[in-house]
Amino acid sequence: MARIRTIKPEFWASEQVMECSPMARLLFIGLWNFCDDAGNHVASERTIKAEIFPGDDISTDDVRRMLAELSANGLIAFYASNDKGFIHVTGWKHQKIERPSFKHPAYPGTVSANDRRTLGDQSPPEGNGREGKGEEEEQSSLRSDLSPQLPLTGDQAAAKTDPPADLQARKSQRIQQIAEEAQAAYNRILAKPAGLLTACTVLNKPRLKAVDKAIPTAKLLCKALYGSERVVAQFWEDYFAEASRDGFHSGRGPYGNGHENWRPDFEYLLREDVMAKLFDRAQSADAEAVA
Repeated sequence: MARIRTIKPEFWASEQVMECSPMARLLFIGLWNFCDDAGNHVASERTIKAEIFPGDDISTDDVRRMLAELSANGLIAFYASNDKGFIHVTGWKHQKIERPSFKHPAYPGTVSANDRRTLGDQSPPEGNGREGKGEEEEQSSLRSDLSPQLPLTGDQAAAKTDPPADLQARKSQRIQQIAEEAQAAYNRILAKPAGLLTACTVLNKPRLKAVDKAIPTAKLLCKALYGSERVVAQFWEDYFAEASRDGFHSGRGPYGNGHENWRPDFEYLLREDVMAKLFDRAQSADAEAVA
């Protein structure tokens, strides 16, 4: 049974949310309306498509991909009960609901089944159509436990101006993950002995900084290639494979006078202009092949 839910403004600035494609964000919000009062929903792409995108040209495969995005960013979790799959919205505790009722089995670690009421036990009415007020008033937004709070403004900003520590830690962890995936693909494809370039053996601060600077361009390329801005490991495989097909970027040369001993390295290939150039070259080659 659909319910009215609320959204706080900081939802849009959550790093977890921004990692998802726009349609995945829309699906995430749509899930809130159809989850039970514990934030649980049956894990059926067909059902979710019918509820959230009834009039759109969106397939169940599209829904499955978007759910995978949400899960990868920690916004939902999959679980099973009695051999049936369910979805749990991880930040649901931020929704304050009077007299909650439940339809689906409890997500592990939350309220036990013995303490839960079913939909038939004094289930609250749908409400009167007004957002916020009504017998089922949700006083807090739905967002992940890990979603950041935006810095305060005005007089409060002076007392709280630094980004939350958990946001900084999450960002560092994400950069580290992307760097490790890029490092692995680079070493496997371009570094000796498989390739001609020097291996990247240490992810020190300069290299992590290079990865961080490359992420905005990588997101654009992932959006063009895979339909999502999330930087996945496959992107680095495809990107460095493209570099290996080019003499200059793979170490085969030729190189100009005075630069005979120069070779590209991990940091060089992460430069935004280099990434864009290789992508343009790959797209041109594909267009020529089709023609």
